[in-house]
Amino acid sequence: MLQPPSRRSVRHSGAHVLRRFFAIAEAWELSPLQQCRLLKIPSPQVLERYRLGQAPRLSALQQERGALVAHIQHSLLAGAERADRAWAFMHTPRPAAPFNGDSPLYFMLENGLPAMREVARLLVRESRPR
Repeated sequence: MLQPPSRRSVRHSGAHVLRRFFAIAEAWELSPLQQCRLLKIPSPQVLERYRLGQAPRLSALQQERGALVAHIQHSLLAGAERADRAWAFMHTPRPAAPFNGDSPLYFMLENGLPAMREVARLLVRESRPR
């Protein structure tokens, strides 16, 4: 029988999501406002409280957003020779759908969670052997 996670494990999983997210945000060179928009945090001041471990737990949707960012980063780095591949992918405008001339980062910032899911799915499709 599955048991719900204990309060302690939920707290630690949220902290783990945040540590990964902040490391990726640094690698992608995201501004505090961009980080807020990706995690759906109301302000850079609250973001700083999260960074210091002084904010409330992440909601389930915030944890999903953080996990999607980590999944996207992992997909971009899998088998990559260069560590800057993820940065280049996130910041380079792409002509094809769904981006239509926007960068994946801008697409995710403007369209929120559905766009984050779409980018993650796109990377999974691209990584499949043909």
